[in-house]
Amino acid sequence: MFIKRMARGLPGGRYFRRSLLTMLMIACIPGIVTGGLLYIWINVRMESILQEAHAKQLEQRALWVGEQLDTLELNFSQWAFDPVFDHRLKELDFIYKYKQVHELYRLLLMIRHSNPLIDDVQLYLKEPRAVMMNSERYDFLTAPAEISSYEGLLRRAQGAYWTRSADGASPMLVNRLPAGAGDTIGALILTVDAGQLESMLGTLSPYAGGTTFLLNADGTPLFPQDREVSALQAAVGLERNRLADSGSPNSFLMEYEGTTYSVLSGDFRRLGHDWIYVSASPLNEIVAPIVSVPRLILAVSGAGLLLALALSWIGSLRLYQPLQRLLRLFTGIEPAGIERGRQESMRGNDMLSGKRRSASRMDEMKHIEQHWLGVKRERESLQQRFEEQLPLARNNLLQQLTLGQLHSSSDREWRARLAELGWAVQDEHFIVMLCHIRPVTLLQKNGNPFGKESPEWIGIMAADMLTQRAGELPCLSETINYHDLSIALLLAVPPHGESGIGISRFREEVCRIGQQWIDAVQAEWGVRVTVAVSQACADATHLPKLVQEARTVLRKRRFSSASPLTDMAENAEEAGMDRAFYPLELEQDILAALRNGSEQEAMDRFRDFANRYAASASPGEQVRQAMYQLLAHIQHALAQLGEDPVRLFGLGLYEEVMELHDLEETCVWFRERIIRICVEEFTGREEKQVQMAVHHMKEHAETQYAEALSLDELADAHGIHAYTLSRAFKQAFGQNFVDYLTAVRLERAKELLRTTDVKISEIAEQVGYQPSYFNRLFKKSEGTTPNRYRQDLQRQDVHARDDRSV
Repeated sequence: MFIKRMARGLPGGRYFRRSLLTMLMIACIPGIVTGGLLYIWINVRMESILQEAHAKQLEQRALWVGEQLDTLELNFSQWAFDPVFDHRLKELDFIYKYKQVHELYRLLLMIRHSNPLIDDVQLYLKEPRAVMMNSERYDFLTAPAEISSYEGLLRRAQGAYWTRSADGASPMLVNRLPAGAGDTIGALILTVDAGQLESMLGTLSPYAGGTTFLLNADGTPLFPQDREVSALQAAVGLERNRLADSGSPNSFLMEYEGTTYSVLSGDFRRLGHDWIYVSASPLNEIVAPIVSVPRLILAVSGAGLLLALALSWIGSLRLYQPLQRLLRLFTGIEPAGIERGRQESMRGNDMLSGKRRSASRMDEMKHIEQHWLGVKRERESLQQRFEEQLPLARNNLLQQLTLGQLHSSSDREWRARLAELGWAVQDEHFIVMLCHIRPVTLLQKNGNPFGKESPEWIGIMAADMLTQRAGELPCLSETINYHDLSIALLLAVPPHGESGIGISRFREEVCRIGQQWIDAVQAEWGVRVTVAVSQACADATHLPKLVQEARTVLRKRRFSSASPLTDMAENAEEAGMDRAFYPLELEQDILAALRNGSEQEAMDRFRDFANRYAASASPGEQVRQAMYQLLAHIQHALAQLGEDPVRLFGLGLYEEVMELHDLEETCVWFRERIIRICVEEFTGREEKQVQMAVHHMKEHAETQYAEALSLDELADAHGIHAYTLSRAFKQAFGQNFVDYLTAVRLERAKELLRTTDVKISEIAEQVGYQPSYFNRLFKKSEGTTPNRYRQDLQRQDVHARDDRSV
């Protein structure tokens, strides 16, 4: 059509521009119609629809607020069941039992920061003395009015209930202590943060000018309190109470100061009482954003229509250029030569070829269609030729891969390349059956060596026979002829028994096919054949290793009279795999992390512990055996602390280990059942154990100074890290262990120098030093040598005796 118009002298592309203009105009019409309909529909119906949507949105937000309050009540009730808040509090001496009081401080602080809605947490105990305690201090109550106010909280029948704080500004949640017991010794009191509660209730009325407040079941204000209720809230409350008599106070519209408000309400069920929430939102704020949408659609659609009319002509010029260039490429006629070609054809000039004359009678689409059909036919031809060469290309690739002549970065790349060549393998495992024909037995049946049946010819025929046999297996297979009297059958085995049979059963089928092929080859050509079936692997990059191992096995069995077929998986099981040694150092790291309360470090060390067995013959069984030993050592460590492992873990701990199936499940079980329990037990007893170890070290230094153990040896003996032990010793006695031991030894040495005539070298050995080091250490400490120190003492004694004699 384009060439015809050019031949007639008409502007090219006029039809294209007109079509484009029409299309753009039609595209703008739905926007104009849609905007008008939306504008009418919103003004008539949208108000009620948006109000319903607002009600649903409010209901969802109210559910969220209720869930937050449920979470607060549940968490606070769980804190009330903490063993710290039991009957032992009646015997707590706040003055002398500092550690227990400090623990209460810490627990109250944890409760206070456990939820952003909590403003303050108080503990009231009526025995042995009336005391009120929070996370910062405690006070003994003496004022009767103050005690009476707290005692009033204990007279309620409910174990947990809501009430109002003393100043009436905030809701207050009370749990009697001990939770679940009949007699009451006090109460755990939680005061809600009024600001946080107000912010949370503000989500029920997210529009500017709206408000939200809480009422009791009788309609009196709950939050904010009476004196803080705004004029709008008071008006809404009065209107709701007025409509309550009609039975429908939950949803209504009201006018207030010239503004229409949509009022919605509902209730929260809170520990046996109902809280009523009331939300008032300006109706114009709800509808305003939607009303502006159709107006915007009308404006944009109208402007778009005018802009489309102006730009469609200009845009068509640039849009038509690619099509024009495409036509030049298809026809081979330049625009400057089109007019000359038309004039020459009119004069009967036959200089143009028949192809160009026929092309000049076709429009743009015909040219594109004709060229596309030609490209399609060429593509189909190339695809056919490619599919014919695909098996050969795949075989060559697999041959180079199994011989280790190609290298790729990952198993994924190899599987992608095989998929491109028609072998769509995803999670399949690979098995190689390597066959070798013995050249020394290649004789014809009549006894003449080789003849027409050459070794190469027999190898080709045997490979074809193996391909036919492999077709009986339910998996992808490829026969590779290495042309050195060895043939490989590569099998892609579906994982997890997807082929209908398990992996062991599949190997039996492979061995059966291999044995049948051996019998057929020997019967046909009278040659000796040996076959090795490799183990399975899930990584394509390991195929060269499988082939190499199979070749090694065949070389070892070259002169063997055993069966010609070898299943390498069975031989591997008989020979056994390298077993992993028990990682004792990781066991010590795990125990140290548990003692230090480091949950994440203990988990990391346990993963390293389990990964030691990942490459063993039976990793699952070996991990279980190692876990039995590890659990026994952990229980022994707990028993040394005086804890009963049976009470902590129960009796079925080892049976639970038998039910674990993989590494991830084992790690999750070990973290939940072992680490967290041990961290809680060790953390609570660590301080006491360290203090006992410090005093034992001091006694050890004073009584066994001559053969005293080192700090690291003492740390290992007590099962405590050396740094922790050294720091605790210095905090207790003002100097580290080494300095203290040195001071004890020097004091004993000075006593021996003062009271005995023993040689200096013997004194040094008695206090645990070499003589040379003892002399240097003594001089550094006392400013003189041991010998001079003894002489000075002796002179002092002589002078003292002379003075007494005079």
